[in-house]
Amino acid sequence: MNNSNTILKDNKLKLQTTYLNYRLLISFLLLSSTNAFTQNINKENDPILYHVGYQNIITTDSSRIYKPAISKSDKFYYRPVEIDIWYPAINIENKLPIPYGEFLNLLEQRSNRFQNDTVYKSLTTELVQYLCINLHIGDTSKLTHLKTSSYQNAAAVQKRFPLILYMSAYNGMSYENLNLFEWLAAHGYIVACITSVGRYPGNMSTKSADLMEQVYDGNFTCSLLKTKENVDSTKIGVIGYSWGGLAALILAMKTIDIKAVLSLDGSEMHYYGESTEEDKDFTELKNSTFFQVNKIKIPYAYFESGFKQNDREVDSIFNIHTLTNNQELYIHFPKATHEDFSCLPSLGYEKTNLTNNSAVFYKQVNELTLGYFDKYLKNQSKLLSQQISSVFQQHTGDYLYPAVSQNKKIEFTIKGRIVDKEKNEALSYVNIGIPNKNTGTVSQRDGSFQIDINQGQMSDSLKFSMAGYMSQVIPISDLRDQKKSNIIFLNESFSELKEVVISKRESRSKTKGNTTTSKFVSIGLPLKFLGTEIGVKIKLGKNPVILKRFSFNISDNRLDTAVFRMNIYNLKNGAPFENILQKNVIVPVGKQKGLYSVNLIPYKLEMKGDIILSLEWIEGSYSGAGNGAIFLSASFLSSATWHRITSQGEWKKATGLGVGLNMEIQELSVQ
Repeated sequence: MNNSNTILKDNKLKLQTTYLNYRLLISFLLLSSTNAFTQNINKENDPILYHVGYQNIITTDSSRIYKPAISKSDKFYYRPVEIDIWYPAINIENKLPIPYGEFLNLLEQRSNRFQNDTVYKSLTTELVQYLCINLHIGDTSKLTHLKTSSYQNAAAVQKRFPLILYMSAYNGMSYENLNLFEWLAAHGYIVACITSVGRYPGNMSTKSADLMEQVYDGNFTCSLLKTKENVDSTKIGVIGYSWGGLAALILAMKTIDIKAVLSLDGSEMHYYGESTEEDKDFTELKNSTFFQVNKIKIPYAYFESGFKQNDREVDSIFNIHTLTNNQELYIHFPKATHEDFSCLPSLGYEKTNLTNNSAVFYKQVNELTLGYFDKYLKNQSKLLSQQISSVFQQHTGDYLYPAVSQNKKIEFTIKGRIVDKEKNEALSYVNIGIPNKNTGTVSQRDGSFQIDINQGQMSDSLKFSMAGYMSQVIPISDLRDQKKSNIIFLNESFSELKEVVISKRESRSKTKGNTTTSKFVSIGLPLKFLGTEIGVKIKLGKNPVILKRFSFNISDNRLDTAVFRMNIYNLKNGAPFENILQKNVIVPVGKQKGLYSVNLIPYKLEMKGDIILSLEWIEGSYSGAGNGAIFLSASFLSSATWHRITSQGEWKKATGLGVGLNMEIQELSVQ
């Protein structure tokens, strides 16, 4: 589990509402909340309400090999399994509730227990710092000391209860939905959380082989727990969140004991077009022997968020509901984000209306979840009927299945060539696109380009820009005539940047930016649209400095070869504004992982103040289906990562996580 992805992957939980694919063991990002742990249990409306016990089971599945090519005596030879269990409990008078920090600490503990290649000592600290940034908590102890309703090893109620298996999100675990587990246990359910762990060393990925490891963990847990005295083995359900929704559905296909399935914004509803690599993996999975929708004979519910087509082009949607013939329930929540189905946005709600809405929505999801399993595992349908009626009466949800936006339909294609007006030479790697509309590309080495224009974009203009040249903005209506050849001329510009000669007199050098080489925390950069870009703010200081070296670390590489460009932007209103370089700084990247570095001394760059340092994809190839991806090392920082989908696209800011881009600079000597 040492290497996770949020875009911002998730982002199964990999930020389905943003472009970045954050490969994190935590996969929820950009949350806004405060410091009070929201308790959703309403004792007045429930005839029986239990205390909540918690237990962590550490065991081994000897039917599966975990780490190949090692001795049977090695502790990693067989598959390790850890199960978090919540259950109805009694006699808690002499016990203290478990602080939330204990559940956060499971990340570091399991990262070390599931592999022996690296020892992690600060993951909990980094995770807490990261969450506090996004929850707007200044004192990290307020998060780690939050009281939950869980009591360690509390005595179990001597009665048989239905069992619910929870399949965690992409590289996720119990802290992502702790409040839901407590809610269900308090209402008479045993809940077993299945951590998202792939093949050795525990990394989850979108590959079916890794996904199936979580499915097998769920099946093993089901077999283990249904023999327990307080488990009613005739009443077993399964919940999946995000990537775990897909695992839950496959588990239901493979396990005859399961009586009902609930997916919380699960990845089995697949939106093609976000990542070619993930599209390929999903297609292989749904065409595999694992994926047999005809085997789903039990009730199946799917709760879906909105905004999924806001920030990315969607080519098509794999709608699982068109293939199921069982008794199903679908509710679409157009104002809910993907993260709202986890407990994090509702940890507190004292500061903003947005957070208030998240807390109210999360409570509604908990009640719907309880009502759903009450109906199918306890034969009590009243609560679910009430909740569904409330959802539609309040207009917070609807039955509208997703469809590909008609605005994305291609109207026509503009083709052309870009040349230097004075020299009449082709211009490579020119940025072309509709400003802030996420429709763009980059010119080829011979200056040629083509760009698809969608319905509704006829009144827009294309912007053509590149370092060292004056930008051109041309109405699309002037370029759509396919009978004429579109030749775009750009004039050279002259920058105020100084070109300097480094004095032989030595001056102090230092590094600015994020120097992380982490293999654990990384940001995925899916390479679908030329011009996709990622950057970080760097404060150079008030005095001029010379830029000597640009560096970054690739933690995972799915490329054959690619060409990137280093860009430097000034800022306007705190956001990236104009590229202030006069020459292209080309960064070739091959198949290798590790540190990449570019010597900037030949460019003779002197600057000062605040800048955005970025890495942009301008050319590349990939032997698989699509363009592949790279994953750049990142770290939990107070600084933000800036990103955009394609040339001239809209810049977006992801706080709390910094991509590992940095520069070595040299202070100018005083003569």
